[in-house]
Amino acid sequence: MDMDTLSERSPLMSFRRIEYFLSVAKHLNFTKAARECYVAQAAISQQIKQFEEELGFKLFDRGGTAVALTPAGEYFARQCQSVLSQYHGAVKQARSIADGKKQDLRLGINGPYTQESIPGYLRQFRQLYPEAAIHLREGGREEILDALFQEELDVIVVPDYDLELDQRFDVLELNSERAKFMTGPHTPLAGRQYVSPEELVGQTIFRVEGLSEDPQGHPLPDYFVRLGLGENPVQRVKTYLEATILVQAGLGIAAIPGGMEGKLARDVSVFSIEGDSFRIRTVALRLLPPVSVAADHFFQVIRQDPERVKQGV
Repeated sequence: MDMDTLSERSPLMSFRRIEYFLSVAKHLNFTKAARECYVAQAAISQQIKQFEEELGFKLFDRGGTAVALTPAGEYFARQCQSVLSQYHGAVKQARSIADGKKQDLRLGINGPYTQESIPGYLRQFRQLYPEAAIHLREGGREEILDALFQEELDVIVVPDYDLELDQRFDVLELNSERAKFMTGPHTPLAGRQYVSPEELVGQTIFRVEGLSEDPQGHPLPDYFVRLGLGENPVQRVKTYLEATILVQAGLGIAAIPGGMEGKLARDVSVFSIEGDSFRIRTVALRLLPPVSVAADHFFQVIRQDPERVKQGV
């Protein structure tokens, strides 16, 4: 059925009816759905019946006391949930605009890769929205992901390794670069451009994990496991300054962003892994459906970046 036909059949289709349908789909029980929606069971049954007539297909199979979604009903429920979430998000944003609230940007960042990615976008954002304040919050990746889900942040910028990017997120790639490592001046790896993974077995890996409060840290990314380094000792540090000093002392290695290479002390060497094609992507994430006007504005700034447009990103 095309949308024109649907519009002819249901010009007055309401979000309230969609809410009734989703409640029945969740509980598979008209009594529980009626209780959740604060209406009589007979009323919600009548609404669903009318909804099916307008749509032109059955949403539920009813057999005695049992209720089950039809295949069409299952698909329709998923789509309706998305539509309803977008509707509520739009209402929330529009109400904020109508109330004259400032659209400040709350941006979460994790790791030094963000330093190479976002300053230019923040500069453009300020030029377009001079009245909006910009609040930065650094933390461990899990910490700022949780803050995004709690709507304490509008956008977060993180490396995407081992991150499950699903339909919950709007994702924009900011940059992508080959993994590089630093080592101290008095190690067998010093001065070399490429090193085999076998030569790194047993080396302590310094992991920069920001300002997370989690005292246990997180396991090594799958990337290190694939290199055969899953059993290497790991020491968690908060900053790249800490990692650099420990590396200079010859106590281990640390991954670094390519943009930091020219900023390191002269006696620190940088190398890549032989035969390794792995790239670290830095991505900007916001929740879907959109719930923040500031996130909309910031994502628009990123999408209009001439370099991104030229590359077709």
